[in-house]
Amino acid sequence: MKQITCILAIPVLIIVLAVTPCSARDFMVEFIAENYKETQIPFANTPRIYHSIQVNTHAGPKLLILTGEDLTYRTWLRQYIADNKRFIVRVADPENDLFVASRAYEIDITQLHPVSSDNRDSFFTKDAAAKQVGHIIGTGHILVIDTNDTRSRLIADVITKMGYTPVISTNGQQALEMFRVQPEKFQMVIANHKAPGIETEAFVEQVLNIDHQIPILVETGYRDPETRQRYQNRFSGAGSVVLTPMALKDLQKNIQGMVKKVSTQENAPKENASMDEQQAAS
Repeated sequence: MKQITCILAIPVLIIVLAVTPCSARDFMVEFIAENYKETQIPFANTPRIYHSIQVNTHAGPKLLILTGEDLTYRTWLRQYIADNKRFIVRVADPENDLFVASRAYEIDITQLHPVSSDNRDSFFTKDAAAKQVGHIIGTGHILVIDTNDTRSRLIADVITKMGYTPVISTNGQQALEMFRVQPEKFQMVIANHKAPGIETEAFVEQVLNIDHQIPILVETGYRDPETRQRYQNRFSGAGSVVLTPMALKDLQKNIQGMVKKVSTQENAPKENASMDEQQAAS
């Protein structure tokens, strides 16, 4: 009797999972306000950053809490939103409902984009030396715009000895972009009236439009009374602008007086503040 071996053919169901890349949705938003705070981490070269942006969307106002370690991209974005009120927020599809329903939403900094990709591409590729804006770590900086190497070094020495950090620029336009992106980093501006890149009068005017209280010391030239008179006429109403024929003359005294004046104004209690508020301010 022959033994018949039965081989049971068991059908095997092979499930093929089609892996598709996670898609994302672009939300057009309108910039309202920015909140940027930075503290230096002890024994580290990177700052601890809190960065948020208030925006309007079709789903109502939202607070975007920006995360991520890309300081170059963060610096670029701050420059972009200084001039552009609309940009795109890219949200992964699984997060769409959460984004729409949230009042505050955490998102990586690199997921914010200009309306046109050309904006960002031109920032990084077109005249990189002039367009790149370095991320400044910490506060207490004084911005110096001067083309004279010897004079700027002497100014920097005085600033350093006073406990501030000098940031030297030989081009007014570059200095303006640096200040526009990170105005909170600077205690003061010192400018020579002949700095290239942008007319110094226009530079001073635009800096005041960004921060009307920032102290600005303008060197008008030792033997140039016409320039001094022109500045006096144009900025007579700007209490934070001080003119001097020589930047180095009484520089330490000028810095101390101008920075102290602004600090006093910022810390002064309001006229209508209550007694408790005034005591809290002191």
